[in-house]
Amino acid sequence: MSFFSIKDFITSGRKSLDDKNYWSALSVALMLPSMCSRLAYADNPDEYKNSKWNDKNDHSKGKIYTNWEDKKCYIDWCNENIESIFLKKCLGEKYAEVLYELRCDIVHAGCANVYADNKGLYLSLGDRATNTDFTKYRIVDISVLCDNIFDCAERWSTHFGASGFKYTRVFDSGNNDDNLLYQRLCDEERTDYLKEQFDKENCIISNLNI
Repeated sequence: MSFFSIKDFITSGRKSLDDKNYWSALSVALMLPSMCSRLAYADNPDEYKNSKWNDKNDHSKGKIYTNWEDKKCYIDWCNENIESIFLKKCLGEKYAEVLYELRCDIVHAGCANVYADNKGLYLSLGDRATNTDFTKYRIVDISVLCDNIFDCAERWSTHFGASGFKYTRVFDSGNNDDNLLYQRLCDEERTDYLKEQFDKENCIISNLNI
């Protein structure tokens, strides 16, 4: 059966750039630090997850970990793994915070109203897109921004190792084995249903003959 993981998101994001589907590529790029950080900090819940005591009067009963501290995860991962001179230069010293704000605006609100080092941040797209640093504004090429994030996520995932990834099983209609498995599951489901109906009918007939 087929699987997908963070690597597949990176591949899809790069394909979106090749297809000039800039907003799709940007959305994937900005979400990658969230995905990577969940894996990177999975073994450190005390620092990266909210928690509460099972019994506030008896701490020996341990904690219940609730939701992730998404902002801290995102920013810490970026600070530790974004090794792009371009990103640090075009987004300023607090580039990790800027990326987080940009992600929240783009993914949750569908717009961007972000300032980096008190400069307005504007996105540029197309074949003649540019990166320009004005006195009060910055213009950033979406393609270059995405490529840099994809590169950093790719390096991190290679270093992290595939054994640590979480995989989602999928049925790929273009994969013969997946199609074969899907058909087998359908056949078994249908067979079980027919067998159940047969048993019910047989039970009724048996009761009538008593």
